[in-house]
Amino acid sequence: MAAFLANTLQSAFGKAVGSGMDAVMFTWLTFLLALILLIPLLLFRRGRDLQTQALPLHLLRAGTGMGGFLLFITAARLVNLVNANVLLNTTPLFIPLLAWLVLKQSVPRNLWIALGIGFAGMVIVVQPNADILDKPGDLLGLAAGLVCAVEFLTVKGLNRSESPVTQLAYFLSFGTVISTLLMAGRFHAISLDQGLLVLASAVCLLSFQFLLIQAYKFADPSAIGAFQYASVIFAGLIGWIWFQEVPNLGVALGTLLICVGGACSILWQQPGSSKPLS
Repeated sequence: MAAFLANTLQSAFGKAVGSGMDAVMFTWLTFLLALILLIPLLLFRRGRDLQTQALPLHLLRAGTGMGGFLLFITAARLVNLVNANVLLNTTPLFIPLLAWLVLKQSVPRNLWIALGIGFAGMVIVVQPNADILDKPGDLLGLAAGLVCAVEFLTVKGLNRSESPVTQLAYFLSFGTVISTLLMAGRFHAISLDQGLLVLASAVCLLSFQFLLIQAYKFADPSAIGAFQYASVIFAGLIGWIWFQEVPNLGVALGTLLICVGGACSILWQQPGSSKPLS
């Protein structure tokens, strides 16, 4: 729960930083500061976490992770926090679809039902119409969910051989390099308040990763994934208190359907459930 609170706070800090700093610069500074904060741990462990034989997977994870973060922060700046977090939480719905399309894995019937419920909620939240391209915030939030699903599948591959600290070190290093390239010609001074908000975002990024790692010591990742939907509650409270955002009835109904569909998708893929995703 604490991990997903930290993840939700990142979007709030990205929204609060204002128009004086675009999402690309916010992402770059967040990754850079998080990497700087991680360096003392790497030095204390004498660099033994830097050995790897999975550089391509690390690069893919960094690209999708940084891309998902950038899309998520951009969405949070364009729409309310609830919409951004709800659409990010379509990740558990995209994972079995990607496994079906890319990995040719079978999807059992009950899982298709869960996906249908979740995507019905997505349609209600996004409310697609002819004007949707003029207000792309919801689409960007949805894209963040899709990109993060690719990242999750990559992490599953890395977990076979790479330690959590190794994954985090390469994730932040490659993410910083990629975002630095995106920042070419866009560097500018920022205010103290903006700097503090970015630093808070960097702390939240590290906290989210480390708290999730600790959670994995006590429970199966699929069970922990169900708690991801707590971020919707956190986003609603933060948006209401900090940004005076009140979700309408349609968003509330769509949120409920996405949460139900996503939770069923997670639970029905657990070992021991009927007809698990192979």
